[in-house]
Amino acid sequence: MGIGRMRRVQQWLLFARQWHLVDATGQDVWLLGKKVANFLAGKHKPIYHPFTDCGDHVVVINCKNVAMHGFNWKNQRFFFDKEMPKSKVEYPAWQIQDFDPCRIMHMTVYKGLDHNQLRKRLIERLHLFADDQIPTFVRKNIGNQMEQVQRVAKRSDEYTAEERAKFPRLFKFGENHFVDWERPVEDPGHRRTIYNVPDVPSFSRSRYSHDSS
Repeated sequence: MGIGRMRRVQQWLLFARQWHLVDATGQDVWLLGKKVANFLAGKHKPIYHPFTDCGDHVVVINCKNVAMHGFNWKNQRFFFDKEMPKSKVEYPAWQIQDFDPCRIMHMTVYKGLDHNQLRKRLIERLHLFADDQIPTFVRKNIGNQMEQVQRVAKRSDEYTAEERAKFPRLFKFGENHFVDWERPVEDPGHRRTIYNVPDVPSFSRSRYSHDSS
């Protein structure tokens, strides 16, 4: 029994190397790195095998806008060793991101790959860009857009006036609310005594001093 036309195209796409695009804006760098590693290794295909190089190309844009959980930009440290005397050093994540916006994404993807002989070959199909500017020869090869690992939340200044009007209001403030709130508090003019300390008699030194004469 022969294969139909549509089935034949799907079979070709299964064995061909596709190019996937994903936007890293506001995405957790560890979750996104693991997902990108699975596409590089071909784990999303039914023909996957640990010792078979059947992965695809992945293009990651806006690597400078990746996110980390909590205070990991400050507390997460990466270890580097050039295998030379006094070459072992640790850098915080924010310092690496400031020096090279694509370096953190590259290390997380490399860590998500399996520890086998194909690891260095798979990472060669990873294409990272700090912003959304993609070369023409790379853009022509892109045929699929990957789904992001988490939803990007809006900032308060990105909501329109209609969306803000639909928000439920718990309190209704007056027109001069902020004016009254910033007004300095006036002194009521009286003070309250918290502690009533009784008068302690002062003892002179001459009363308890012993004259040697």
